[in-house]
Amino acid sequence: MEPGAAVADLSRVLVADEMARVRNERWSGVLALSQGEVSKGLYFLEGEIVFAASTVEEDRLGACLFRAGRLSEPQFRAAMREVEASGYPLGYVLVESRILSPQELSGALAAQVERIVLSVLRWTSGTLRRERMDRPIPADQALDLSTNRLLLLGMRLFPDAERLERALGDPARRLRRVSPAPFDYEQVETSPAERAVLAMCARGAAISDLLVLPHSRPQLVRAVHALLSGGLVEEAPAARPAAAPAPSPSVPASYHAASEPEPGPEPEPETPRSPEEAEKVARGFLDRGHRERAVAILREAVAEHPTARGPARLLALTLGREAGFQPDVERLFVQLLEREPSDAELRYALASYYRKGGLAGRAILQLRIVLSADSGHAAAWRDLGELEAGPTRRGR
Repeated sequence: MEPGAAVADLSRVLVADEMARVRNERWSGVLALSQGEVSKGLYFLEGEIVFAASTVEEDRLGACLFRAGRLSEPQFRAAMREVEASGYPLGYVLVESRILSPQELSGALAAQVERIVLSVLRWTSGTLRRERMDRPIPADQALDLSTNRLLLLGMRLFPDAERLERALGDPARRLRRVSPAPFDYEQVETSPAERAVLAMCARGAAISDLLVLPHSRPQLVRAVHALLSGGLVEEAPAARPAAAPAPSPSVPASYHAASEPEPGPEPEPETPRSPEEAEKVARGFLDRGHRERAVAILREAVAEHPTARGPARLLALTLGREAGFQPDVERLFVQLLEREPSDAELRYALASYYRKGGLAGRAILQLRIVLSADSGHAAAWRDLGELEAGPTRRGR
């Protein structure tokens, strides 16, 4: 992805190259990927992948456990009924039911994340967006994974060897072996082509020389790219004269934030005559900090104009900021979303309301729907990651 670009086209950019840049920059945030109706998110803390989420049913924790034979169909169905009834995440329910230990849950989540990462590393189309966040997921809930190992495994499976060869760049580019290796490469099953490339890179070798070793060219291309992505080989630096000192960075222009106005005395009551006017007046009260007056006006407008969306939507967003859970507030959200399912802002507000009310399962469902419609919704990726990873460090 070009610096400053909002969205990368995966027919032109490799997911592995973006992950490698993230690793090298020690970047924190979410790489939000989309391909058709599928959305997946990779979570990074200081350059290391720590979690992943997906809107695909087959990528979910329960499906992964069922495929691995760790969860029987009756156990899965019973656990899902409990998730729906209690609102707790599946991982929490499985640990509380003693189907999994906390350690087994962490292992299952790691396997789930690996599946998601390896799947997107094979993508040859779609879009990728960087969503920077200092804390995409709490540090104590982050999984201990090796970004380099996942990159190595993923690039072994990339379907288009010709595209990988173009991505390697100048055939005269020289590579050398990295020592020590960034992860235990001996614990990963290796290929003859990779072993041959590593042996050549011990002394340093040009890419053109690596690609004529006695193996098929696609095997060698994948081996070179996988080892480079996985941090087991690196570009050998050329001898250069000392660079001139970099100029001092320019000082950014200062800015002054406007001070918050002091709330004035309670304004005189206003009596809006139409739904549009009621919404406008209520927003004015909210802007001045008079929330109770705004809610009263909106409730009255909703009662008088039940088909008007504006006052009802603003009322839902306003009430949704409260802590706790009220069924009538949930009904208001649901009725509005039934009329306009594509309202991502309102659906995200409902997810946040569920989360504050302790209904994590319902919140996760709404967040997945948000991300299916908007794969670049940074706040939804953050919240989904925190909710799905939550049980791993709480002994639940």
